[in-house]
Amino acid sequence: MRFLPDKPSLGFLRQEAKDLLAALRESSPSASLADAQRALAVEYGMRDWAELKSEVERRAAAVPVAPDGLAEALAEAFGLGVVTAPPSPVSFTPMGRCWSITTDRGRWLAVTVYAWITNDQAELGTRLRDAAVAAGVVAPTPVRSPRGELVETVCDQSWRVHEWIEVGPAPVIPTSAGVARRVGTTYGLLHSLALPSETPISWYLTTRKSDADWEKLLDRARVAGKSWAEQLAEALPVLADLRRIELEADPADLILCNSNLIPEHVRIGHNDELVITEWDFAGSLSPVQEVGYALTHWALRPTLNRQAVTAFRDGYTEAAGSWPKLDISSFAVAISGWLNWTYNTICEAIDPTDADQSDTAERGTLDLLSRPISRASLQELLAAAEI
Repeated sequence: MRFLPDKPSLGFLRQEAKDLLAALRESSPSASLADAQRALAVEYGMRDWAELKSEVERRAAAVPVAPDGLAEALAEAFGLGVVTAPPSPVSFTPMGRCWSITTDRGRWLAVTVYAWITNDQAELGTRLRDAAVAAGVVAPTPVRSPRGELVETVCDQSWRVHEWIEVGPAPVIPTSAGVARRVGTTYGLLHSLALPSETPISWYLTTRKSDADWEKLLDRARVAGKSWAEQLAEALPVLADLRRIELEADPADLILCNSNLIPEHVRIGHNDELVITEWDFAGSLSPVQEVGYALTHWALRPTLNRQAVTAFRDGYTEAAGSWPKLDISSFAVAISGWLNWTYNTICEAIDPTDADQSDTAERGTLDLLSRPISRASLQELLAAAEI
């Protein structure tokens, strides 16, 4: 699900709808602007264009305000200079709210990160980011604190800061062939770096909740009176079937990968270049596993996008020199990641930590249950990816 900025522009969304229309017409020439507006609204977790417009108006009337002293504390922690203007909200994501901070030294983007993203983890991602930038990938420049740290604790939260760069929106979904090819090229370039990585694959991409865990989650949803509880009940057999697709990985094949280069972590920059905004999830994966992960995010939403699969494959092959041999197990880390994300989103929807999380998790749950990954959809994707 896409996340609206804190101060969305209806004109900006209209342009996104036009961009989406061009992508839709690659496979459905008769698609209309109304079709694109409806599809865009669904990607933002709304039922239709009218609801999306209402949400834009609501946000315009209720712009978040930063806690007193937050900007000054961040500026001191990261050595940004003297704050010269009130901080401006950018967007709320599952990790928290991002803020634009202006000081006498420039403009900065401050982002909250999960507590498990330690300085060591951030250094891992920065190692890959720096090698990628040297090879031509565009990415924001991270800021180190006066202590040399990439992550600092401010107001009881973990924060990172990046130099501000002007970028456009995340790519629309379904992905156009042009964007899909550039994304494939980026993945191929990152894999061709073949940076060694000795850490194990993240537990988040290898462990899965049991049948009993999911049944208990369903009970909690029913007790909470959630309208989507029966959708979850209907999905449980599909999720159980997914869990039978197991990971097959040779440690010798592992390299340092971005591990979460998904549409939400990409922005369209100048001259339609892709700006990769997120590197903190970097870790060990094989190229095969990350390609499988990528395809589920870039070519399986909202349904199989064959044009995007072909374009991604062509871009990847051009950059990496070859296309990996895929089978159903190539999607194993994608399955684990999707299952864990779905489980955690539902938990947050049942028992949210705050109003922002409640809204995001509720919309996210409806999106995940309405368009679940299944063995059948993965088999279709696998067939489309074959050369």
